[in-house]
Amino acid sequence: MADALLRLQSDKRISPVVLAAILFIPTGYAVDPENAESQRVPWNASTVVGFPDPPPPFEVVKLHSNLDIPKPMGVTALPGTSDLLVHVHQGGYGGPGRLLRIHPDAAEGQETSGELEEFLVLDDIIYGVTFHPNFKENGWMYVGCNGKSEALNTVCTRVLRFRVQREAPFRCDPASKITIIEWPSNGHNGGDLVFGHDGMLYVSAGDGSSDSDANHAGQDLTTLPGSMLRIDIDRPSNELNYSAPTDNPFLQLDGARPEIWAYGLRNPWRISIDAETGDLWAGINGQDLWETAQVVRRGENYGWSITEGSHPFQSHRKRGPTPIVPPTIEHPHSEARSLTGGHVYYGSKYPILRGHYLYGDYATGMIWAAKYENGSVVAHFPVARTSLQIAGFGIDHEGELIVVDHGSGLYGLVPTRQEQ
Repeated sequence: MADALLRLQSDKRISPVVLAAILFIPTGYAVDPENAESQRVPWNASTVVGFPDPPPPFEVVKLHSNLDIPKPMGVTALPGTSDLLVHVHQGGYGGPGRLLRIHPDAAEGQETSGELEEFLVLDDIIYGVTFHPNFKENGWMYVGCNGKSEALNTVCTRVLRFRVQREAPFRCDPASKITIIEWPSNGHNGGDLVFGHDGMLYVSAGDGSSDSDANHAGQDLTTLPGSMLRIDIDRPSNELNYSAPTDNPFLQLDGARPEIWAYGLRNPWRISIDAETGDLWAGINGQDLWETAQVVRRGENYGWSITEGSHPFQSHRKRGPTPIVPPTIEHPHSEARSLTGGHVYYGSKYPILRGHYLYGDYATGMIWAAKYENGSVVAHFPVARTSLQIAGFGIDHEGELIVVDHGSGLYGLVPTRQEQ
């Protein structure tokens, strides 16, 4: 080894830069001049932990730690009660899906009971739950899910309606099930849903395939997948249990589905409404390199699968009729690999977060906050660094954020504890 190094140093054909690279021996390696083989010294005595940058302002703490909540996907507050509904599934990508009810009626500082009450069971996997704006009177609950459709005889994403009692014990009647809308989808299904300030029901529809928009649905307005839908469930048509609102953007476009509000979406996994501004937010799962979150507006085209976020993806494919709009928020896969949309926070505990959109990532466990004003993001920062598999977020009855970990249950935010 020593002789070889001397020969390299005397060789005039080798530049000093290349020679320096060859001669460089990283710290942690021991070189024996008499032995051609170098042995790496194991680095097993280091006490260095954490990250070089300061910790984010918050961390997570487990809620209802005595409850065994299997594979939770999301959580919703049941109006008119102090209860929470957690939707869970058996595993994989299918049903059955269950809504489990938590009664958080213990005294302050005490655990809830160790039981979860079964509220609803479906053959479908459950993606989202929301309640009619007039739920206090009509008791209507809407469930976004995916499973085998009896009417279409294929796997579909659909919206089901159930009636919930408006007095104790506030039970759901499974026999009251009505299918509001459904469409074939067996991949990126979307399936989340929320009522807007306009009283319309917004439903997310993924591109319906397992990879790269195989059905070319993202830019196709003649089909529902790859879109955000907006329907009126209070004014059903003669043939359907809903109608298309008269101010939806594509009613006059030949062949376009009248339910579509916006399009060019890969898999809008979680959607929510800003309680004060009425903005519709969607967290959108990316494909190869980019994850995005979007304020979804009337008639806009978010590019999939011509683009992935703001970057080219399948540029040769046929484009939709309106220009492509860049994402509101974008993360490379070095930061996020399966983005989970959240909620705009209006709780009272943490004023620093008020009015910020809180969202996270299933793969990295990061949680961020973004302040959106006048059409752009004016503030954006990490909220918490976790090891959670973040499948969803919820807002409890006090307006505080709940983080749903697909692996272990429900979590809340607390200020980061300073190490002494």
